[in-house]
Amino acid sequence: MRRILLAPLALVLVLTGCTPPAPPAAEPEPSSVVTETEAPTAPTPTPTDELPEADFGFTFLGDSVIGTDFATAGVTGLAECPWYAEVENNGGIYTHAMSYPEAPGAEILFFFTQVVTFEGGTAPLNSEGVGLGATVDELLAVYPDAVVGSSAEFGGGPGAIVTVTVDDPDSESQYVFGFRGGSSTPSDMLQWGPQAGGQWSHLCLGI
Repeated sequence: MRRILLAPLALVLVLTGCTPPAPPAAEPEPSSVVTETEAPTAPTPTPTDELPEADFGFTFLGDSVIGTDFATAGVTGLAECPWYAEVENNGGIYTHAMSYPEAPGAEILFFFTQVVTFEGGTAPLNSEGVGLGATVDELLAVYPDAVVGSSAEFGGGPGAIVTVTVDDPDSESQYVFGFRGGSSTPSDMLQWGPQAGGQWSHLCLGI
């Protein structure tokens, strides 16, 4: 607040005997009251659907892990070829683990899923929701760096297998999707692991 000095003004009045003009009206001070506006409410984040838990990945299938032995993985080799173990059978979609023939039950080299007799079963899916049944175009949409190739090895039968290979950036493993009917059909074979895609048939005879 401003202080007004009255003593000098009184002295002027005594000396002049005149009525001083009225002092100018003080200008109104700006109001210090701030009108608060309500802040906009942040939108409530919409929960996103979580991806389903993966059945398999580059280095595992369920609790079975590439590089572990059959006992640790909880699987048992077939009687006729103890290096080849059935892991799952879901409605005619079979999944096996392959080990070294010269050392049955040794570390798992790769997993192999294929449609043997389709009975309406479901195939295992990875974290991207991909598995058997994916087409070449669908795989390239998910994995733009995948390599399309072919393999003539299929038990000596007619025709080559179209393959789509996806490398794992974090390990030596890879996905190799196989198309027995050509690139215009859904995949009906899939191998994954460090030695995936090298052999597609007669695995019970060894590699």
